Amino acid sequence: MTRTTRCALSLAFTVLGLAASGCGAAARPSSASPAPDFSLPALDGKTVRLSDYAGKSVVLIDFWSTTCDPCLAEMPHLVELYKKHKDKGFVVLAVSLDGPESRAQVSSTVHDREMIFPVLLDEETTVTARYNPKRELPFSVLVGKDGSILQKRSGYQPGDEAALAGDVERALGQQ
Repeated sequence: MTRTTRCALSLAFTVLGLAASGCGAAARPSSASPAPDFSLPALDGKTVRLSDYAGKSVVLIDFWSTTCDPCLAEMPHLVELYKKHKDKGFVVLAVSLDGPESRAQVSSTVHDREMIFPVLLDEETTVTARYNPKRELPFSVLVGKDGSILQKRSGYQPGDEAALAGDVERALGQQ
């Protein structure tokens, strides 16, 4: 093998390795950055602020839409995760990106999927723009009890729920 061929192969494997390391749904921030506070109306008419949970809860902010099939496929797993850990200080804030014209559809989906955690309406997508500027769906942000972003996830594939459950359990164990 010539030196040029070895260098080319080495470069190719390096590039492939770097590309592969960026694959996957989860991304951990390089340093714990604070989660930006926000205030949104909930489907039940109350106003919910992220800061309401500071120092008390691990929060999963889940961005979803009624027209997003992966979002809807993930939702039963989020409901089960919430039921399992809510008494340990775990909260899911489901942020709907559906517009005001879809409020009835959001309400119907929440009822049909038995979403028992707060469902927030980001009809102007202001919070989404801060957390999820690419507007990928589903997209979730795990926030620690101290208010720092522990993890961001994009997309959903069957089986992802096991990794998310592990991340939530680790975050709850850090309390």
